[in-house]
Amino acid sequence: MSFCYLFLVAIAFIPETQQVLTENNQKLEWIVGKWRSEFSGKIFWPTVPTMTFGEELVINEAPIAKSANVQFLNFSARAWSHSTKDHFHDEWGFLTVDPTGNATLMTTGNNGFTTYEVGTVSPNKLVLTLKDIGRISFSRDLPVEDLRRTFIRHDDRYMEQVIEMRTATHPKVGYLEHTRVVYTKLK
Repeated sequence: MSFCYLFLVAIAFIPETQQVLTENNQKLEWIVGKWRSEFSGKIFWPTVPTMTFGEELVINEAPIAKSANVQFLNFSARAWSHSTKDHFHDEWGFLTVDPTGNATLMTTGNNGFTTYEVGTVSPNKLVLTLKDIGRISFSRDLPVEDLRRTFIRHDDRYMEQVIEMRTATHPKVGYLEHTRVVYTKLK
């Protein structure tokens, strides 16, 4: 068995923490929880066929790291093809809000990317833009040059995530919508 497999299995059995959110992270209280969409996710991109996908998003409290004295929220997303159930990708990371109200999301995925995104949080809305991206040298994807990720909570039960981006070839300026998914909050 590989280390990665054992790591993922171990993480699956970590109980959700019941930590108290720091004052800064209370601005994100509305996004904390387990969110799932079986088939409402849509992928759009000029060079790939439009596809439908499912995704589970888990954002939960984490203890304050004493070494940094900062509380991060654990962030994980797992996506799959709606029609074939093939696994698309996983993202793991950390989300936090600083004392000035700016949010930061750092992710790494099994697609060869790591991202550092910053943005603003307001009631029921979080908008993040790409500040830096890393990638493995043998990734087959076009280089992502810019990205904007928006979370909008519509009500206590539904939340939407939209990812817009720009690669080396599409579009020349601005963003194109890449994915849109509406989640239902699980209890």
